[in-house]
Amino acid sequence: MDFLFATLPYLNIGFFCALLARFTGANLSALVLCCFLYLGATPMQTIGMMLTFLAFMQLTIHTQGERLSFKTLRIFKGWRILIPVLFVAFTLVANPFYAIASFVGFFLMEVLAMLYLELPIDQRPTRMTLVKYSVCGFIPALLGLLALSVIPAPYYYLICGVLILIATGLIFWLGKNRKRLQTTWDAVIYAAWFLLGFCGLEWSDWLRDLKRQRVSTLARYLAIVTVPVVFLTFVAANIVYGIISLSGLITALAATIAIRLFGYYQVSERGEANPIALGLVVLAVLCLFLVQPAPHGITDLLYVPTSWKLW
Repeated sequence: MDFLFATLPYLNIGFFCALLARFTGANLSALVLCCFLYLGATPMQTIGMMLTFLAFMQLTIHTQGERLSFKTLRIFKGWRILIPVLFVAFTLVANPFYAIASFVGFFLMEVLAMLYLELPIDQRPTRMTLVKYSVCGFIPALLGLLALSVIPAPYYYLICGVLILIATGLIFWLGKNRKRLQTTWDAVIYAAWFLLGFCGLEWSDWLRDLKRQRVSTLARYLAIVTVPVVFLTFVAANIVYGIISLSGLITALAATIAIRLFGYYQVSERGEANPIALGLVVLAVLCLFLVQPAPHGITDLLYVPTSWKLW
């Protein structure tokens, strides 16, 4: 019973943040991050919850239009579906995180294949191009993840809030002119991935919405490249800090229900910023500053060290 009551805040966070993001265009990861910090999560707990949440959200968002089923599988079709099933079952006995990571990884491979094959044949990048951009995107995310360990916990919420305000201000400025920073747009994307590792902010939707007049190769395939970058950062967080976030998983489950019921906000890619979306995110940060949460840590019922075995 205690466990069920402990899940209620995360169910509410996932469902209502996804609902707000659906009808306003606000950045889902920014809303969820502010809620986690408001609950008093420590920096390590925050990044563990956020990356678990984002990894599952990649699966949810990209299968909203075309659901994955046994008939639509591209890599593990037919008898090959036994490969991920048996692998997940085996890793479940060894370590819960390995099972979760392998489950997400196998299905994200299917998502990548789906996104890749949806592109016209003459517009498909080479596999090495995708690998190159994925690795280059993972590097700043990893640096952000490592920088987390030197941040004093009492000031983490303040730093995250300031970073969100700077990012929203930059997005508002960029939305005024489609030529701004178009020659250095890749650097903007890599900087956004640093925030992914540092505090779990995922800005790819808004960056695609701010489509520049001259589109770089990375910007053109941003939706595809983001999938492996998020997954690799999710795995790296476990390797570096050794945590499993059941609360992030529960939040993702609630957000998935909301997205399946009400849909997911589709960006226009017109190069303009959504003032309502920006305003809502700024409001969430201001509320966070007013509360000034202390990082006392969340309940251990939803925060499991990976050294634990299933038995």
